[in-house]
Amino acid sequence: MLNIGDSAPEIYADSINNQHITLKQLKGRKVLIKFHRFSGCPIAQNHIHEFMKRQQELNATGIESIIFLHSSPDKIASSYSEVPGLHIIGDKSKTFYKLYGVEFSWKKFFTLHTWKETIASIFKGYPPLFNKFEGGIIGLPSDFLVDENGNISNLHFGKHYGDSWSVDEVLKISK
Repeated sequence: MLNIGDSAPEIYADSINNQHITLKQLKGRKVLIKFHRFSGCPIAQNHIHEFMKRQQELNATGIESIIFLHSSPDKIASSYSEVPGLHIIGDKSKTFYKLYGVEFSWKKFFTLHTWKETIASIFKGYPPLFNKFEGGIIGLPSDFLVDENGNISNLHFGKHYGDSWSVDEVLKISK
């Protein structure tokens, strides 16, 4: 399991816009790395669209974002758009999830918190997109803030499927 102060495992991947992303190329900047479930998940849709709308605020503080979904790029691209400073990567095989120690739990799929967050996301206009279920439906969100030197300065392993940092939380902890 990764801890604060550890070197962040290297990322070599292509984003949904076919941009090659590595942590090495982002050295000198803070990088937020987020892991969500598949691209049709109501909770993931809700959280990721918040980051798409507010990435400029993170850019202003020097934070670049990388979001992983365990779906293929073609399933992701029709629902999400990259904006300057925000990169979305499909990891259907969950290679980077495993590298970062992201948990997969059926037990937490059935918690009251998960279902409250799911229902709230649906009411915000993010229904489950059954045609985008890929890579399995389990997976807890996880968040990692990497400092300018490539070390993990803060991290969060979700306790339920909706437990992921918001933009406001990232801005607060990055100060």
